[in-house]
Amino acid sequence: MLCGLSGAVCQVPVVNIKTGHVYEKHLIEEYMKTHGNVCPLSESPLAPEDLLPLKLTTLATDVAPPSKATNSIPALLSALQTEYDAHALETFQVKKHLQQTRQELSHALYQYDAACRVIARLNKEIEQLKEKTKNGTATNPIEDAWENVTAHIGARAKELAHYRKNERRIEPITKDVGAMTCTASHTLHQSDKPGVLCVDIKGHLVMTGGNDKDAKIFNTQTSQIDATLSGHSKKVTDVLFHPAADVVLTASADKTVKIWSAGANERSYSAGHTLSGHEGSITNMSLHPSGSYLGTSSEDGAWGFFDLGTATMLKKVSAQASEMLSVQFHPDGAIFASGQNDSTIRVWDVASANNVATFEGHAKAVTSLSFSENGYHLVSGSADGLIKLWDLRKLKSVLDLQVGAPVHAVHFEVGGSYLGVASQKNMTIFKEAGKKNWDVVKTFDDHAGAVTDVKLAPGLEFIASTSLDRSLKLYA
Repeated sequence: MLCGLSGAVCQVPVVNIKTGHVYEKHLIEEYMKTHGNVCPLSESPLAPEDLLPLKLTTLATDVAPPSKATNSIPALLSALQTEYDAHALETFQVKKHLQQTRQELSHALYQYDAACRVIARLNKEIEQLKEKTKNGTATNPIEDAWENVTAHIGARAKELAHYRKNERRIEPITKDVGAMTCTASHTLHQSDKPGVLCVDIKGHLVMTGGNDKDAKIFNTQTSQIDATLSGHSKKVTDVLFHPAADVVLTASADKTVKIWSAGANERSYSAGHTLSGHEGSITNMSLHPSGSYLGTSSEDGAWGFFDLGTATMLKKVSAQASEMLSVQFHPDGAIFASGQNDSTIRVWDVASANNVATFEGHAKAVTSLSFSENGYHLVSGSADGLIKLWDLRKLKSVLDLQVGAPVHAVHFEVGGSYLGVASQKNMTIFKEAGKKNWDVVKTFDDHAGAVTDVKLAPGLEFIASTSLDRSLKLYA
């Protein structure tokens, strides 16, 4: 058995009965004296009574007892052991700190790149406005803004397409999804109007929206609510974390989207802007890959396109349906898909705002959509209990999965090989087993009510689901 701290063979092994990690007894005791009662690998609470000694067989530990001749150097051996233990602990801490620093650097570089792109776009817009003012050309501000948006989106789409085809690296999934269980269940929302309707994930933070008109930001590390977002006059239908900024978005049946910015202590959020323009409840949101724009779907049968920087609606287009229930941007950002209550899926070109393709095959309303990370496939869930996988290159359905109950939400893991499905009865995880075959890996039936939403964290670190039973459940 190898020690989880030093990597060496354990002489006196003990096991953490909560996590199953094995350590050298004197090494973990020294670690607990120095760093407190915390497991060094899982960072979960660890008490001395949680360490269970392991008895090795004589075949594994058949070592001859020390002879009398070796008893003359016990002090030397003790000193060497102490020095080795100290070195092992220091190496572990250095590796842990290095990993944390790498993650922080990656996040900082991403934010810097996003800021540079926004600044460059604004500078370009300023120069264009100066030129038009100089020439005395009368213009429509909305039309000019849309021209700038389409130019920005086109350039960004080329960058993202090149990145996905040539530079992207998807880490393999090392988790055993079949062994995942419900590790936490929380009732965050008020009980007078039960039901949690939506969920989103960013790192160790989980945000939910409910029938009680509030959104909650929950910290999985502390198991505490970091913030409560109150301001909508009706139920919160969708929530989104901004990937590069301390900003969150909430959509509501009150026909608005609110943009919330984090305060100085990162535990308080204030509504900076309210986006309006729809005549019906907002059913779904999707953030453009550039992070600068937001797409919305509404029960008024139209989709909206908002500029987050100016908090203005740039486009609103009817889908010729009584209700639009879902919207999702393609990973490149040049197109997006919408799901309607007339059982159709429509693909739209952002630049022209035209419907460029229509998928038919569902028997009832299309409730949820999700693009694969490689951009080749679109998965749809419907109230008819059917999940369909569409090939965007062939513009047709290539796979049908039946779950036997109305589908409320579908979500691809970032690698695209796992799919989470929330339905009327339970939450199911599918895994790609071939080009035209997906297998059920695990079905979770822990909720007491209909499962309303599901999100798979990157690398399947954990899975979050919400339900009309008023609970948020985490699986790991």
